[in-house]
Amino acid sequence: MSEEQLINEIKANPDRFSQVYDEHYQRIFNYCFKRTKDFDASKDIVSETFLKAFLYIDGFVWKGISLQSWLYRIATNEINLHFRSKKYRPRLLNEIGSSQIVVLNHSDLLSEREVAKQEMERHKEFIRVQKEVAKLPVKYQDVITLKYFEKLKIKEISGILNKPEGTIKSLLSRGINQLKQRL
Repeated sequence: MSEEQLINEIKANPDRFSQVYDEHYQRIFNYCFKRTKDFDASKDIVSETFLKAFLYIDGFVWKGISLQSWLYRIATNEINLHFRSKKYRPRLLNEIGSSQIVVLNHSDLLSEREVAKQEMERHKEFIRVQKEVAKLPVKYQDVITLKYFEKLKIKEISGILNKPEGTIKSLLSRGINQLKQRL
């Protein structure tokens, strides 16, 4: 089934959104965790990302941009909000009633947190590079993370950040040069 067909099915039957969630959750969470290095903030950002996607899927018009790119765009915007504010508060999650929120088992969250921490510990060099990337301006953090950590193509990054491919290439080049100087 194509993504366009899936989107149309979700619009007709919102229960089908679970397929999008199941398919993309881990990648979006990993992206958020790599950018924030904060498990709790990452969980909040991912929750807000998927909630916004669910609520606004009716407005999603298929233009050849994948759902994954759309989710990365939402997550990137939420990450930028997180860094702009001292205390990130997911807007939509706070607006819906607690009766509508599915509460996960506490041990599942602890287990997921532990797995994430162990994964980060195994990659000391990655952490060193990531810390230096975090010191770069946000425009460079976005493109470097999406290109090298998420392994997306220039065209996908262009769609996510809504910038021309030439601009993405330029930002990557400048960001990598600044990163090399720091390392």
